[in-house]
Amino acid sequence: MTGRKSINNFQVGRAGWERDRKPKFVRVINRILEERGYDFKFYEIEEHKGLVPDYEVKEGEKVIAYFEAEFPLSGRWRTGEDFRFPTIRWPKRKFDHYGKWGGLYNGKPLFMITIKGDLTDAYYIDAKTWFKKGKEERVRSSIFYAINKDDPELGHGLEELANYMLNRIEEVYK
Repeated sequence: MTGRKSINNFQVGRAGWERDRKPKFVRVINRILEERGYDFKFYEIEEHKGLVPDYEVKEGEKVIAYFEAEFPLSGRWRTGEDFRFPTIRWPKRKFDHYGKWGGLYNGKPLFMITIKGDLTDAYYIDAKTWFKKGKEERVRSSIFYAINKDDPELGHGLEELANYMLNRIEEVYK
């Protein structure tokens, strides 16, 4: 038997990477929202039966949006550096699954977000725009739907996330 890891071993490692960061991101983004005076918060959705978004955004008890997250491994987005690839991408399975509802989840706007491993930066897009503009991108045996990182409809930066979300809800989902 060779010393090579199987694709399944790689996936287990990646899952642990995401599990570790998901609750930490809630604390980071909610601190930013509070500092900026917003009255809504991110909450991790912990019950994952099937493909369910990672976060819900609530204003009081009312859900106003959902976020489906990706946490690229540090080799793709190193600490202290800008994202070095030309596209931001999410897996085809998410494109196929969430596409059934045209950018909504449980009747509320859905956003796709890619969060830097050290939780200092992110790229995001509303799902309706992702479905419209995403281009198929193959990486080895995986298929993704990608958006050019310079696309004007792609949001960037944690400090801008709340404004982006509110503007997209108003512009795209009304």
